[in-house]
Amino acid sequence: MLTERWRSGGRLIIVDETGDRLAPLLVPGTTSSGGLATDEHPSFSPDGRWIVFASTRDRGDPRTSIWIARAQPESLPVRLTEAAAADVDPTWTPAGDAIVFASDREGSMDLYRLPVELRGGQPRASHPERLTDAPTHELAPSLVGERLVLQVVDATGGHSRIVERAADGALVALTEGPADGSPALAPGGMVLAYAATRLRVDGGRDLDVIVVDGEGRERPGVALAGSDEGSPAWSADGRWLFATSIVRDADGAPLLPAVVHFDTWGRPDELRMLRDVAGAAPRLGPAIAPGDLDQTALLRNPDHATALRLALQELADATAAAAERRQKRDGSLAP
Repeated sequence: MLTERWRSGGRLIIVDETGDRLAPLLVPGTTSSGGLATDEHPSFSPDGRWIVFASTRDRGDPRTSIWIARAQPESLPVRLTEAAAADVDPTWTPAGDAIVFASDREGSMDLYRLPVELRGGQPRASHPERLTDAPTHELAPSLVGERLVLQVVDATGGHSRIVERAADGALVALTEGPADGSPALAPGGMVLAYAATRLRVDGGRDLDVIVVDGEGRERPGVALAGSDEGSPAWSADGRWLFATSIVRDADGAPLLPAVVHFDTWGRPDELRMLRDVAGAAPRLGPAIAPGDLDQTALLRNPDHATALRLALQELADATAAAAERRQKRDGSLAP
């Protein structure tokens, strides 16, 4: 599951282990002004039957609310949060009985726990419980067992790091920053992946996915020159690490966000791309369904460099064809 940029919005797409687009998850939604909605940040329930996500559906601004839907094609989603605030980054509790998300309903971004009743035909949410109330912004929760890690951003927005919420509610720093985010705990809760800005030899900066074990030792992650990697997501067995990789042009503008993966049990340097044979499309924010993946299919995916070269050529060809069609259309309208 991932977000695919579509027209002026974004839709949740079900893809297989080769990256082929199988079906859209949801019936398309609109904002209150009639534009296409953006659905993003999906998260599977522990039993794989439900998806929670953030969406601009029925909103009159670019902010999002939390929605839920069955994990099957053409689902009709149900809105869980009705506040006028921005509700973002939903994820499930390990028991599957509540959603933890971030919201600015009390001013700064804090984490909330929202109990959800899934029995019967219509999901129902209770009143959210506030989990953090620090003067910082708390975002991007990741939970495994009793462990909760998150991203903390200073009130000025100039510094972010990864912290763990202790049993007494205290926030204990796990990284120093200055630009660390998108934490993802592997199954078992001991290994942590997160996105961090690193300084290159040439003085530039890259966003890379860093992986550390329970002792704080760094393991192979996802670090590519000339692109930014983020939004790490683990397979249910902890073997595969997925991430978003965004290639940028010479001016720093994003060219193509794509989803990549590597085998943490094999050769981490063999980075591969989930590439749809139907053509290149901007893709972000992977969510991995619980259960076994097709290991053979994942290992057969094209290496990142080859797939990226083909995808960029496809985008260039599509852009040129669209420009040619516009030119012909405008010429036919000329007096």
